[in-house]
Amino acid sequence: MSSPTHPDLYTPIRFWSQANQGLYAAFRDWLTRGGYSPATLNIYSCALRLAVSQLNKPYWFISDNDLEQVQEIINERFTSPSTRQDYHKGLRKLGEYLRQRQGKPKPPKPLNWPYYLAGLPDWLAEFVRDYVAHCGRAWPADTHWERTGNLLSPLTRFLRWAVKQKTLTVPSDLTPELWFAYLDERLQARMKPETVNGEMFIQQSFLLFLADRGQPICDRFLRLEKLKQGPRLPKDVPVEALRRVYAALETEAQRLNQANCQRMGIMDRAWFLLMLHSGLRVGEVRRLRQDDLDLPGQRLRIEQSKGLKDRLAILSPAVVKAMEAYLPLRGTIESDHVFVYRHRPLTVTYCAERLRTYGERCGITIAPHQLRHSCATLLLNAGAPILTVQTLLGHKHIDTTLGYARLYDGTVLPPTITGPRPWWSRGYNHQTPHSPRPNPANSSP
Repeated sequence: MSSPTHPDLYTPIRFWSQANQGLYAAFRDWLTRGGYSPATLNIYSCALRLAVSQLNKPYWFISDNDLEQVQEIINERFTSPSTRQDYHKGLRKLGEYLRQRQGKPKPPKPLNWPYYLAGLPDWLAEFVRDYVAHCGRAWPADTHWERTGNLLSPLTRFLRWAVKQKTLTVPSDLTPELWFAYLDERLQARMKPETVNGEMFIQQSFLLFLADRGQPICDRFLRLEKLKQGPRLPKDVPVEALRRVYAALETEAQRLNQANCQRMGIMDRAWFLLMLHSGLRVGEVRRLRQDDLDLPGQRLRIEQSKGLKDRLAILSPAVVKAMEAYLPLRGTIESDHVFVYRHRPLTVTYCAERLRTYGERCGITIAPHQLRHSCATLLLNAGAPILTVQTLLGHKHIDTTLGYARLYDGTVLPPTITGPRPWWSRGYNHQTPHSPRPNPANSSP
């Protein structure tokens, strides 16, 4: 490894304590097993060398505050923005590793409350906080930060705009006239009707929350009607496009000369088939735990998903095979999530970014949730009863499932992209999709 550019900041490793020398070797091994490139490995190792040299204490005493002090040293002594950014990334990764070694929980991700509440009067800001806390009681713990942001963004966008138009002293100052003026601006900005309808629904829910707490509200706001919007069909992916994306996945999974790329390909193939064959949502894939899997029984349990509902999903033989290929490569981390990347559960954007990469390689635009749409469409094309599809996908309302029925075009379902037909295509008459006919020789499970 090349020498650091500021040798006066570093104490040679041979002068470190034996425990800290062991930390250095263990940290590099941890990064290697996490799939980091040699260049990144060296940069992050330099960040560790700087931290240990400057702090001069056993690693088990190094705290997050200590690492913040090292960040200040980096900002003072390193002039290159890219170098500072790389070292800061290395320190964050070191902090993650130290918390794991020390048995400390990951600190909660801070929410940018000053941004969302900027300009709001104190009484209104307090009600916003209370409303978010009220809604958050129904959210799974690991989605709380994400869903809080998704709620605050549309809720406070209108409120921040409103306080610039007039002085708000009580909730009843939020009137339909104020909303219509806001709506005009949103539509001029080419916002879609479904977007502003969603914002209006959140505002009405917020006002109902205030009314339940005895606050005066404008009842006319609650009677506002949604903008008209045409019926929306679920957007599935043609089977031929699925074949091409899957071929790109297989190519990645067979890259024997690049272990990290191969591991990612094998993992990506597993969650891709899980979403396509079992209809899982992205969030369900990210939150899936090892105890939820029953590979011998070819099923998995999905707990507290959308609407806090539990359900069972069936695993096709192709999914079981893909999972069996991935799990030995998963590695050991403190979390029991099934899918992990670089020692962490998958991020919110991981699946979308990976599918975008595979799609670019074969000239296809594809999003993760389309795999769920494709699962429903293939089920109906295979002849699965509409109520069966509703149960398997966890739809609360049958009308949601019926939307997929409109996609049915009468085509015969071709063989699945992985070879053998999945469990849901066995025992049905493919020529009559909505009139299933059991096959005595191979009955449906």
